[in-house]
Amino acid sequence: MERVEIAAGKYQLRPWNLGDVEPARVALNDPDIQRWRLPRRPDDDSGWRDPNEWLKKRVGFWDEGQHACFIVMDAVTGDPLGDVSVQHIDLTLHSAEIGYWLMPHARGRGVATHAVNTATRWAFGALGIHRMTLGHAVGNPASCAVAQRTGYALEGVMRGAFPLPDGGFHDEHLHSRLATDPPVPVA
Repeated sequence: MERVEIAAGKYQLRPWNLGDVEPARVALNDPDIQRWRLPRRPDDDSGWRDPNEWLKKRVGFWDEGQHACFIVMDAVTGDPLGDVSVQHIDLTLHSAEIGYWLMPHARGRGVATHAVNTATRWAFGALGIHRMTLGHAVGNPASCAVAQRTGYALEGVMRGAFPLPDGGFHDEHLHSRLATDPPVPVA
């Protein structure tokens, strides 16, 4: 898949690169990101602890064609704010999933809403995706609010869908948006 940058008003979405070590380090050490998105087991050797290994995977995902991961940046200052990814891309079924997280200093400012809406519109247009899904922990109301503000309809609860570091699982809400749904304006 061709790497693209997306200018999105006050934000820019660009593919992660191997030079983004410091934002990766901040993200991998943030307790909220660890809690909601990155399951960490004591025996996990998948590279989630090492920012350089994590970046190699993020960069390589593009080449595999099933995962487009963007670093979200302030368009004026270049300040890294978070990540939005179109993942599990299946061009045969015209489906994909959206995932996102924000750096601590970027939360509560509408950045996730803007990034998710922008990446969703890109997937519908550039990739020809028809159905996008968004899953988040039931106990994460901030992510539920992002889903609602970006037009993702709640479909239900996926019980025990996400592994926890202690060996347990948490339930997740499943939201979806179709290319034929009314457009949601970018804030």
